Amino acid sequence: MKKVKLLYDVAKTMKNMERIDGVLTVSVEKDHTPVFSLRNKFEKDQAGKVKADVSSKMNVSGEDLTRESKTEFTLKGDCHHGPCMMWKSFRGHHCGTGSHGIKGMFHRISFALGILSSLRVEEQANGATVIALYLSDVPEEIKATFLEKIREKHGHHHDCCMQDCLNVEMQNGLVVINVNEKHAIDKVTVNLDGRAQDAENQEHTLAATAEVQFIW
Repeated sequence: MKKVKLLYDVAKTMKNMERIDGVLTVSVEKDHTPVFSLRNKFEKDQAGKVKADVSSKMNVSGEDLTRESKTEFTLKGDCHHGPCMMWKSFRGHHCGTGSHGIKGMFHRISFALGILSSLRVEEQANGATVIALYLSDVPEEIKATFLEKIREKHGHHHDCCMQDCLNVEMQNGLVVINVNEKHAIDKVTVNLDGRAQDAENQEHTLAATAEVQFIW
């Protein structure tokens, strides 16, 4: 129950923030060689207005491609918050009212409970909390779901830097969420290690890191 209460307090705090500013950084290595990096400085207010300053670098067929962009837009609808948007993106569809929709609902419930049971929570002396999720603690069916979604996304982006990698397998992974004493998220860090085979059955090592640093 302590984990549920903590997550509720964090979600409520983040939802009620008048403004959310932060920096997202992502890097991907293949065979210990950088193949993709991204930096996104973002800000969002309660009305759903979003500003993003994005720069990225990608290696495609041995050639480095860079891109920079600045975007402003307003989110529509009731769901203006990051966790909800990420959840919808991960699902890839909306729940219907028929049997498929009911099965989907229970699938999402079991998914959420599986993640919840795998979380490790450590309280700090200053009132802050560290939430950790190790890939080794996650149920196999949830790992399979993540990999399925990765393959789906990969199939829609044929020109990406990982276009020759098939049969991706995650071996080690860790997600760390640093929550301050006011139940606001200060930082989220993700580290993933895995391997993949290409069309010629050659094996490659993969490593990905991502970090979101919120600015309060």
